[in-house]
Amino acid sequence: MLARLMAQAPDRRGIVFDLPEVIPAAEKVLADYGVDDRVSIQAGSFFAEVPAADVYLMSMVLHDWDDRSAVRIISTIADAAAPGARLVVIECIVPPGDGPHFSKATDLVMLAISGGKERTAAQYADLLAAGGFTVDTIKQTGTPFSAVEATVRK
Repeated sequence: MLARLMAQAPDRRGIVFDLPEVIPAAEKVLADYGVDDRVSIQAGSFFAEVPAADVYLMSMVLHDWDDRSAVRIISTIADAAAPGARLVVIECIVPPGDGPHFSKATDLVMLAISGGKERTAAQYADLLAAGGFTVDTIKQTGTPFSAVEATVRK
């Protein structure tokens, strides 16, 4: 996702932060998109620390984790973030009501595989607040995924 965003914004720089075993694949993707000269790669765990940045992007990460772990991840980001830093979370948002939705099927999968879950907009707002962020907006993307945009509280 970062490679695509960087390809559309030649004036920006980025950081891929992921586990060490992901780094070789990330290097290849960044090179394939021609943005490897503007994106640094750092290995680590978001449970321990993350690099300082103006904007953080997590795509399909928080749904892997239970609430306690998700708040820990968000708090790690808040600790590293400068005042005014933004966090964009790309996830499925469970809509209200009993109607069918992609997120409701994946919720069962996440529970069975990782102990995580899909969440409602209110649940994401609560998680982000507990981790030190305030939700500014939730934007639908025209796909089953939404972009939850938040600002660090400092």
